[in-house]
Amino acid sequence: MGCFVRSNKPFLFVVLTCALSLCSCYHEFPNGGGGGGGGNGGGGNNGNTFLNITVTSTPSTTFSFPALNWQIGSLALINSAGTSINIVGGPGQPFLQFANLQTDSTYLGHVTIAATSYTKLQVQLSAPLFSFFYNSTNATVLGCASGAVCSIPTTVPGFGASTVTVPISFTATANTNAGIRINFDLSKAVTNASGMTFDFTQPGAITLSTLPPQSSQSSGIDTVDNFTGEVTAKTSTSVTVGSFVNAQHTFTMAATVEFDDPFNVCGGQASFACLAVNQNVSLDAVLNSDGTMTAYEVEFLDPAPLASELEGVIITPIVNNQFKMVLTNGMGPQTIIVGSTVTVNLNNASTYFVDPKDLGVSTTPLGFQSSTDLVLGQTVMLQGGTVNDANTTLSNYTRTLLRYSSIGGTVQTAGNPIFTLSGISPFLTNLVNNTAQVATFSPGTVYDNITGPGSIAGGLNLSVRGLYLNPNSGATQPILAAKVRSH
Repeated sequence: MGCFVRSNKPFLFVVLTCALSLCSCYHEFPNGGGGGGGGNGGGGNNGNTFLNITVTSTPSTTFSFPALNWQIGSLALINSAGTSINIVGGPGQPFLQFANLQTDSTYLGHVTIAATSYTKLQVQLSAPLFSFFYNSTNATVLGCASGAVCSIPTTVPGFGASTVTVPISFTATANTNAGIRINFDLSKAVTNASGMTFDFTQPGAITLSTLPPQSSQSSGIDTVDNFTGEVTAKTSTSVTVGSFVNAQHTFTMAATVEFDDPFNVCGGQASFACLAVNQNVSLDAVLNSDGTMTAYEVEFLDPAPLASELEGVIITPIVNNQFKMVLTNGMGPQTIIVGSTVTVNLNNASTYFVDPKDLGVSTTPLGFQSSTDLVLGQTVMLQGGTVNDANTTLSNYTRTLLRYSSIGGTVQTAGNPIFTLSGISPFLTNLVNNTAQVATFSPGTVYDNITGPGSIAGGLNLSVRGLYLNPNSGATQPILAAKVRSH
């Protein structure tokens, strides 16, 4: 299955764009499995195990990475007899967006393996691409000025292709469907040695756990959160969605689905009947043990015909009516490569909204009402506009939509529905003492590796996927949590 890229350019350009745009592909492997992302289920048979694979990350406590994208070349399980079984591999593997993986899971696919005990995991990492760090020190680091966001130099030790083998303990049971989660812990892998060093051989830097985790979800083995893209196909029970960064996946509708229409795409009649090809949507779903995906929430972002949207993380303050963002996703016929730095010419006529999903918050809350509320670390989606490929600029966009940022820290003060998170990355320069209040919502907020808000305790290491409002606006809780994950 190839990566999904929509473009009016010739075929060669499409291939190059896919290779460079961090396309997120899932694969079926030669030794078994069946169509996980496409909606066809599978199962353990003939004494084997049908295995789903997802991947997550834990944020660094030493460096801030607005964008850290690394490709997995292959994953292999090694059994107690020393036999290696490839579970992920082949051309077109995804670039993992480690910044988002601290709250979300990426599905790598499924494979049928022998039912036995496995004692080692071998990870082949290919060359990273389009990765940036924030220099929070008072000195120049790796040629990067204090307070600036810069590309990670290829000379950084460990920041390149490598193969790492780590000990694990995993037993595959015959004739069952199962799942594993591979976690990359940047707090253990990244140090400030030689300015910056990556070392995934450190104990605990790469770990394996079985699915499902402790979760507030009542079904599925993992969550597929905030999956944003263009509807490319629809049946009587499902839709297929893809984007610049997300390969096409088919989502079957749950028995009960929350349909959100904050921008009146459906004229007050938000339902499955309103879903149509060439709409832009965002879905929350669960991954099932048979490799299929079931959507339980669908949000309408843009009507058909297809609207252009560019989504990225703001990495500079507004200066001379411009700011820069690192492109993380997009839909439509634009040609900017995901991972590029985009210079945005501020359009003061743009409307400002937040993406509320089912949190029950206003689309125009205090903290995101005009360009004065644009701050470092926010994730924004810009609608329409004119792209200048020569200097990678965007002008004349019509809507500024606040999307979800992944923010890590330590619980300073527990509470329900509001808790205080400290130790937040200094990249979010507008936070006083790197601390912020986080608002959770019932039933909107989802919990991962934790059963619910009652389990949030002081000292707990958490990452929050939330709307990050301008904390200098007077917003009491500048982080509105859609998801909370415990590390």
